[in-house]
Amino acid sequence: MLRSLPQFIFAALVIGFLLLREAQVQPLAGIEETFINWLAANSNAEHAPAPVMLVEVNDNCLMNHPWPWSPLDYASFLDGALQFHARAAAIEPVLAWDRKNMTPAQLLKQPQFEQILHERMRRTAKLELGAELGYPDDPDVLPPIQPMPVLRDVEGAMASVPDFTIVDGEPSEELRLMTALGFANVPPLETTAEHAQLVFRYRGQIVPSFVLEGLMLWNGVTADEVEVRLGSAIRLGKKLTIPVNRAGAMLVDWKQPYDRVGFDDLELAMDQADQLKGGHVTAIDPAKMKDRLMVLARTDAQSQTLLLPTGRMASAGELFAAALATAETNAFARPAGDIGSAAVLVLGAALAWLLAAQKKLWTPPLLLGFAACYLLLSLLVFETARMALPLTPMLGLTVFVALYRLLGAAAV
Repeated sequence: MLRSLPQFIFAALVIGFLLLREAQVQPLAGIEETFINWLAANSNAEHAPAPVMLVEVNDNCLMNHPWPWSPLDYASFLDGALQFHARAAAIEPVLAWDRKNMTPAQLLKQPQFEQILHERMRRTAKLELGAELGYPDDPDVLPPIQPMPVLRDVEGAMASVPDFTIVDGEPSEELRLMTALGFANVPPLETTAEHAQLVFRYRGQIVPSFVLEGLMLWNGVTADEVEVRLGSAIRLGKKLTIPVNRAGAMLVDWKQPYDRVGFDDLELAMDQADQLKGGHVTAIDPAKMKDRLMVLARTDAQSQTLLLPTGRMASAGELFAAALATAETNAFARPAGDIGSAAVLVLGAALAWLLAAQKKLWTPPLLLGFAACYLLLSLLVFETARMALPLTPMLGLTVFVALYRLLGAAAV
C-alpha cells in the first residue's frame, strides 16, 4: 500500500504524542529515571564542591574501635565536629546499646560514657540521629504508635511510598528529645542504588528520612515548612526544591564530589590540636570541616550492601552522603520537559522524512546512526544543562517509523 509523506509524518507525530504521555507513568517512567542516572554516571559535567564531610567508620577504624561502638566513640566524633566548627552533624548508626552482651567492666563504665555523650550532644547546636523503621514479627500484634516528627503538608497518592508499621531501632527518648530524628532505611527493591528515599510512611503518616531531616537541619527548616508533592517535588520552604518520584525518592548523582575522612584520621587531627595552634600541618585540613555537614557512617566491607550504577559496592551511609551532596549543590538531573518533548517530535518527523526519501535498504544503517547520534546528543544536553532528553518515546518512535517504512512503501 502506497502512503504519502504527509501521512507518514502525521502518523509519527501522533505516536510521538502517545509515547510522551505514557513515559510519565510506570513502567516507562522507571526506565526514564534509569536513563537519567546513566547520563549522570557517564557525563563529564563539572560539579560544584558540596559542603558534606563523610566521616568513615571503615575497616581500619574497626581494628582500633571494634563494633558495636560505645557512647564514648560517638562522643569523640562530636568532639571533632565541635573542635573543627562543623555547622551540623549527623550520626547514621542507631544509638542503641545492647547491655545484654556487655561485660561487667563495660556495664560499670556505661553510665559515665553516656553522660559524656549527653554533654557533647547538648553542645552540638544542630545534630541528627538515625533510626530505622520495620515490621513486627507477628503482623497481627502491633505495639502502640510512637510519637515522631510528621510532615503534614502532603499531596499525591501515597500508595508508592514505602510503608512501615514499627520503629525497629531508635535512640533512647532522652537522646531523641535533644536532637532531630531521621529514618535511615534505603529504597526497597532497587537492583542498583539510584535513589535516596526522602519520606516514609509510618502507620499512615509521612515521616522524614535521614537525608531529608539532614537537609531540613542544614537549611534551618521545620517540619511545618516542608511541602511534599509526590511525583513532583519536596520543597523546604523557599530554601530548596527537590524533584522526587511518586514514591518520594530523589535521584542521586554519584559523580557529585564530597569530602571523606576516616574516623581514625579525625581522631589524629584532634590529637594534633596543639600543633594546630602552632601552625603545623595536621592530618586533616581544618578548612575542609568548617561550616560542613559532618556525617558519621559505616563504610566497612560488611556494610557495603548496595550496588551503585557505577558498578562498585557501597554502604547506606555513602548513599546518604551522596544524596545530601546532590541536594546541597542543587545538582539534580531533571527531565527536559517541554523542550525534550518538542525535540522528540521534531526529530521523529525528521527521521520519517529521511527514511521516506531513501530506499528501504538504507533503513537499518540510518536507524543505527540515528540512535547513536541521539545518545550523544543526550549526553551533550545533559552536560550543558543537566537536563535529560526522553529515551523511551524516542526509541519507541524510531521503531514505529522503521516498521512503517519497511512494511509500507512511504513515498515522497
